[in-house]
Amino acid sequence: MHALGRLKPGWYVLIALFVYAVVASIGWRSDVVELRQLRLDVASTEAAGPAPATVDAAAPATPPPPMAGDVGLWLPVPGARIPADDDHLPGAARAYRAGTSEGFVFWPESSGAFIGHGTPVIATGPGRIVRVDEAYTELDEEAWEALLADVADGATEAELDRLRGRQVWIELDDGRVARYGHLADVRAGLAVGQRVGRGRVIGFVGNSGTLDGVLGRTSNARLHFELREGDGYVGADLDPDGVRLLASSLFTGP
Repeated sequence: MHALGRLKPGWYVLIALFVYAVVASIGWRSDVVELRQLRLDVASTEAAGPAPATVDAAAPATPPPPMAGDVGLWLPVPGARIPADDDHLPGAARAYRAGTSEGFVFWPESSGAFIGHGTPVIATGPGRIVRVDEAYTELDEEAWEALLADVADGATEAELDRLRGRQVWIELDDGRVARYGHLADVRAGLAVGQRVGRGRVIGFVGNSGTLDGVLGRTSNARLHFELREGDGYVGADLDPDGVRLLASSLFTGP
């Protein structure tokens, strides 16, 4: 009789269980290998970082939004603030010529920054140079006293030019004209027609056009700064609070 025929029924059950165990073990090992490979693939992908986004070459590039500091004008002396003294604002009375100031006057005690003879002065905004008083010379004392007497009842534009001392004017890209007065000197190489960017040094604080400048002293240096609109000036017909409110919307730095 064949050997299998002599096996008892219980052996058939044992043989079937053995075969099942062998097949299940092979399948389990295969699953383990696949799972291990899957884990390795995931780890490799995470280490490499996310896949780069697909870029449509035909789509136009979107420029980044402008930074807050990229808009507005800058005060003409870095670190300064709008003058705290009402007498140093546009519209302040000027008894010596029976008129009013047409600009901001930046003195150290009211502007919150060091301002002395030779302090750099910067372009308040991008624009084109339209005036450079590089060859400016002071009046003598007698001529300066005569000028003050002449402007007691009002000053012509030519007389105001003398009172503002050495100047640089910039026609800004927004149409306004920035005037800088009482300068000690202008930046070397600055010329009419030249374009300057916001923040470019254009001159240096001084006291030209004043008695101290006439006498050859460096004391009482300050910057006279006007922002002109057509035939008028920024701050005209406003009280000091109105001037400061307007200035806060115009100047953003530096």
